[in-house]
Amino acid sequence: MRKMIFLTVVLMMIAPTAQAAGAAGGVIKIGMVNDQSGANKGSGRGMKVGVDAYFKAINAKGGVNGRKLELVAMDDQMTTDKTIDCLLKLADEQKVFAVVGSVGTSNCVASLPVVKEYKLPYINPRTGATELRTPVVREVFHVRASYQQEVDRIVDQLVKQGAKRFAVFYQNDGLGTDILASTEKAVKRHGLSVVSKGSFERNTVAVTAGLASIMEGKPDAIIVGAVYKPGAEFIKLARKEGVTARLASGSFAGGMNLVKAVGPEAAEGVIMSQVVPELDDLSLPITKECKEAIEKSPEEVGFNSVSMEGCMAAKSIVMALEKAGNPPTQAGFIQAYEAMKDADMGGIKLTFTPQDHQGQDNVYLQIVKGNQLVSMK
Repeated sequence: MRKMIFLTVVLMMIAPTAQAAGAAGGVIKIGMVNDQSGANKGSGRGMKVGVDAYFKAINAKGGVNGRKLELVAMDDQMTTDKTIDCLLKLADEQKVFAVVGSVGTSNCVASLPVVKEYKLPYINPRTGATELRTPVVREVFHVRASYQQEVDRIVDQLVKQGAKRFAVFYQNDGLGTDILASTEKAVKRHGLSVVSKGSFERNTVAVTAGLASIMEGKPDAIIVGAVYKPGAEFIKLARKEGVTARLASGSFAGGMNLVKAVGPEAAEGVIMSQVVPELDDLSLPITKECKEAIEKSPEEVGFNSVSMEGCMAAKSIVMALEKAGNPPTQAGFIQAYEAMKDADMGGIKLTFTPQDHQGQDNVYLQIVKGNQLVSMK
């Protein structure tokens, strides 16, 4: 708490004297701070690949109003202190125009004091957390559904399949507690309650005690509110211990990152929500466009649900920059987002207002079959 108070005081002292970021030299710098080497590196690297690939595709066509886009990425290893340090370096030293694709609810929430003081546009933090949506933060824009919307879809599906006794396994941080609260609200709509819960400490895979606590309630459905590495350990242990309850997780688990970490046998039948369209539906222009861009610059990640989300976030940035003036200003950029109404990304439309900074609400359900995620129509 003392560190956060000190940080806020320092920011209040230095922010007014910091130069406004712009598009110096015909280049627009966009920053990124997320996990590139820690427990959630699959999500961080996926976002980086998706954003960078789309920027490269736009640059190959001449950029935005003649200006090239440059992604400046930094690794916070999913540690909030490093998140803040990296964000300050991007703002002070790199003079980035905006930031995109942060990963980790606690990391994103910790970034808000810097974002607010520097008036730094903060695009599509990869979280569905309520705290970043309500109340609306002027600089923060979401190109994805909320965790509540994801959990609602999951719970509705599980109830439809006959589930009545819900449990939640969650990491003890902002992500996990948001998933717990979202599940409690979702099951209440069906006249149900959470019968048991178990938690573990962030940045660990200490899941044994959490599983024991959950099984005391004899659940028939378990929501796994964790990033993919500890989530995978929980699912593997649950299956090893003979747990037959239905298992489900959300976009925060990283899609195929979770499936690969669990392994084909234990992952079979796990339900997952996604906030991007089906990857094999190339009839949707945005999916085709992102797939082509990412496959030209795939690195080790390739085209998956996370890199697709990064690509969509990058496209929204380009759409806003086109309307933000030439040269663009950060104020004009924010106004361009808030003026979007049914703005077509290629089959998916974005609508923002000054009172609502979440551009679209789509949630897609998938299930693991044969070591692949397939659509649940």
